[in-house]
Amino acid sequence: MSGPYTLAVPGFAEAAALSAVAQESFRQTFFYRDYPPEDLAAFLESAMGEARYAAQLSDPAYALRVARGDDGSFAGFIKGGPNELPMPEGEPPLAETWELHQLYLLPEAQGTGIADAMMDWLYAEARARGACALYLSVFVENLRAKRFYARHGFTEIGYNPFPVGATIDDDRVWRKWL
Repeated sequence: MSGPYTLAVPGFAEAAALSAVAQESFRQTFFYRDYPPEDLAAFLESAMGEARYAAQLSDPAYALRVARGDDGSFAGFIKGGPNELPMPEGEPPLAETWELHQLYLLPEAQGTGIADAMMDWLYAEARARGACALYLSVFVENLRAKRFYARHGFTEIGYNPFPVGATIDDDRVWRKWL
């Protein structure tokens, strides 16, 4: 795979590639977490399985972009859609918000600037759909992601207990006004 990277609309046949990148990125990021193997396998299949991406690629409520190297290789993706996060008191109605559901890049694409381009695309997409704020959930120990989101103007506003099987991770809800 080689850069520079560009954004493209994924094809319906790319559900398997989305699933593979998401699952590999999750494993690489959380390799140190001691999830029971059966819990991790079930989580990856339900949250990041090919069937889930196939359904979301055909659902107009979601929007995705893939990052490709100059050789056409698949480097990662970003997905936005309806906000499904637990919201603290005083936040806008869910219908006026949008959620960054996933942003995954393979290691060789990290630090190249493509993640910034992905975020710019997502802000524009959320605004076009009438959102006044964008939300996301990030694991409290994922320092690299937290630095990235803070640099993009997100702030932590709440708690999101995130189950991976019987393990409940300490995820935090972050918001950016659009």
